[in-house]
Amino acid sequence: MKRQLGTLVGGAIAGVFVFNIWGILAGTEALGDAGGWLGGLLIVGFIWTVNHYVGAVHTPEGGVAIDMALAIGVAGTMQGVFAGSPLTAALPTLLWVAVGGVLGGIFAAAVQKAIAEDE
Repeated sequence: MKRQLGTLVGGAIAGVFVFNIWGILAGTEALGDAGGWLGGLLIVGFIWTVNHYVGAVHTPEGGVAIDMALAIGVAGTMQGVFAGSPLTAALPTLLWVAVGGVLGGIFAAAVQKAIAEDE
């Protein structure tokens, strides 16, 4: 139960930070485009450290740490729903995210196969 609670809280913190703090940094005129990059580095870096290095989120041995991406995606989708947008408004974005994930998996498998053949 402790691992599941840590994963839930760690994922929620990731989503809240990304959708509430990143926009503030990226939207400041003083920082310009660097604010977006700074937000990505500081927010994702800090949350990754808390979730994975400190151990708030449980990642099984040999598992892949995609939990933050999923949590951030769910948080962004639900933020729009809670603001009054229908869930169907997010479907095109979710479709392209799924396509990107599939293509990324195919590419990763091809790279792993090429590396294995070289060894």
